[in-house]
Amino acid sequence: KELYAKCGDTINIQSLMKSDSGRFKKLSLSLKTPSDGDILIDYSKNRVDDEVLRLLFELAKERKVEQARDAMFSGEKINFTENRAVMHIALRNRSNKPIVID
Repeated sequence: KELYAKCGDTINIQSLMKSDSGRFKKLSLSLKTPSDGDILIDYSKNRVDDEVLRLLFELAKERKVEQARDAMFSGEKINFTENRAVMHIALRNRSNKPIVID
């Protein structure tokens, strides 16, 4: 919030695209689907620069997002209000392996 208040309005996407010829490659990815073609996820046209990315990754590390993600995918009880695992990950399961939880 503080970072956006400080420089959010000054980040110019056109300038970022012109000054970094590798921006699209660095900030986009293509995911293959089994039968529906590729899905392109493109973050390059957002108000994100190296400083914003650094701070986002720093925040994710501080908040232990990676550990929480791993706990979710391993079926740990991360829904503390209902004391159970979350099941919405099963809807996105592309591994062809069953997801089994308590």
